[in-house]
Amino acid sequence: MGEDNNNSTLPSSHLGQLRLLVALDTLLVEGSVQKAAAQMGLSAPAMSRMLTQIREAFDDPIFIRSGRRMLPTPKAEALRLRLRALSAEAENLLKPEHKQDNTIACDAWRSQALLTAPPLSLRKPLLDGQPSPQQLAQQLVDLTHHNDPVIRFSRFLGIIGRGSGNSRPLSIEEAEEAFSLILEEKIDPIQLGSFLSLIHYRGTSAQELAGMIYAIRHHYGLNDPNIQRADLDWPAYLSPNSQRAPWFMQAAKLLAQAGYKIALHGNNGTGDTSGKIEKAARALHIPIALNIRQASEHLSSSNIVYLPLPAFAPHLAALNALYPLFATRSPVGDCVHLINPLQAHSSLLGVSRPAYRELHRDTINLMLNRQKKSALHKNPLRKLNILSGNRDVAEFFPFRDTVILNLTEAESADIHIPALEEPTIHPRIAMDSFEYWYAIWQGTAIDDRLETVITATAALGLMTLKPSESFNTCHTIAKKLWQNRHKQA
Repeated sequence: MGEDNNNSTLPSSHLGQLRLLVALDTLLVEGSVQKAAAQMGLSAPAMSRMLTQIREAFDDPIFIRSGRRMLPTPKAEALRLRLRALSAEAENLLKPEHKQDNTIACDAWRSQALLTAPPLSLRKPLLDGQPSPQQLAQQLVDLTHHNDPVIRFSRFLGIIGRGSGNSRPLSIEEAEEAFSLILEEKIDPIQLGSFLSLIHYRGTSAQELAGMIYAIRHHYGLNDPNIQRADLDWPAYLSPNSQRAPWFMQAAKLLAQAGYKIALHGNNGTGDTSGKIEKAARALHIPIALNIRQASEHLSSSNIVYLPLPAFAPHLAALNALYPLFATRSPVGDCVHLINPLQAHSSLLGVSRPAYRELHRDTINLMLNRQKKSALHKNPLRKLNILSGNRDVAEFFPFRDTVILNLTEAESADIHIPALEEPTIHPRIAMDSFEYWYAIWQGTAIDDRLETVITATAALGLMTLKPSESFNTCHTIAKKLWQNRHKQA
């Protein structure tokens, strides 16, 4: 037990090393330090010390915290099946031998039933207990070669839904194949609902999200080398319940007037305000494209375009609209932010929950590292800034200290932006929300606070395009762009 008392020294004995592997297997099965400690008969502090040793041994965080959950890293997931096999073999060695069942089947009763129910499971029952990890893995491998898409897809449900200790996240290749079958509408709707629910309940992994993005980009032809590339990708996926005016649209327009090519894409649900972004775009003379080719042409002529999700990815938009059926977020809600339809090298994201910021950055980082090793999967994004807010679009209210998650050429950093002094909030004149929003742009209404929101948001866009520049420098430039916005129109 002396090995548990040293956080930095790895055990040298075979027994100590084996204990670390068993501990890691238990942590992966239980997903919690306390539950794993109870399973191994240890205290929680002792298990925490073992986790520290495991991280040192593999030179990897092994787990990252997402809300109240601990999500395994890609390296930990790669070890899962080997550790399960090791534990299973140890258990089998200590089991008493089972007596062989010498019962001879009676062929006289062999007959097909008149009516049979459709199979709800492909797993064959075993007479002497649950299948071993090796048997489970072999069943899933056997399904790989099946031509029927529904049967092929069942393999992925088997991987993510086997239960504690036997399930794991999908690899990039598995997630890409699974989501390709979904986009091609070749699977049963029940399978789709199970797939989305299982992944969301456990927590989407970076490799799963990367595989889905690869599938989306391939399915909708988003890797076309002949289209006009954007400088900055700006996803805008708003909740239909959001009452806030789209101030980020004015910030994007400022950057377009400065000569940068800005690609806005998104949607606003299906309710009464579903056309909010389109209405704002028309007011600012931002072209609205109905397909990728048209978006490319508008980007060339106007430096800015808004591309609604249903216009270029209709089935993906339909999947994104399933929210009312689940009353909770699905992995599709994460995919849409990272699809980058006009192949920009930089992207400015806004996410509604802090845990998703790490997921998005880890996903793009994984794709960048993957591209270094193989040319099979290309990803145009090189620079990324992620802002946490109360809705899924990058719109910066800079009146409190903020941390921006940055990724530049696979180098991660957290950028701290001190709070700006908040101007006095003036009573609004008798205008509705759209009229006031447009009056601010036109200059017929003056609101220092909202003008700061617009210029600070534009400054984040400039920081994404030019990572070497500070926020203060970019904000100074953005304020000049605001002052000259009508001269450049």
